[in-house]
Amino acid sequence: VVRASDTLPFYKFKQGAKIGNFAIEKFYKEHFSKALDEYLENEEILDLRAGFYDKFYTPKKKFYTYKFVKNGKVISHFAKAYRGILLSISAKNQVKNNKELLANLPSNLKLKEIQIKGLKEEIALEILD
Repeated sequence: VVRASDTLPFYKFKQGAKIGNFAIEKFYKEHFSKALDEYLENEEILDLRAGFYDKFYTPKKKFYTYKFVKNGKVISHFAKAYRGILLSISAKNQVKNNKELLANLPSNLKLKEIQIKGLKEEIALEILD
């Protein structure tokens, strides 16, 4: 437990860094997947994680992911900002599912295509600005 008055040391652990032979993604997948499956059992899954985190957990039911395309190319550098925009829209509009999110897209994002790959429905949004 951490209290507001606790002093926390500065630390920086980079994405993908290793601690000896310990594979954190394998640890998470082995120890948390069942709990996440149970928690998400009756929920529609909108997966806004960065691709790096896909190896930490794979949903066992249909889920939605997004990629962002500008000038015909998938962007990676600003994808985090666009995922944040989708999250903000979801919160402000109390979006309950992917259909509602797509209905509330800002004017600078346009549905380009939807690809179904197994349980994953990948939605490509074109950036218009």
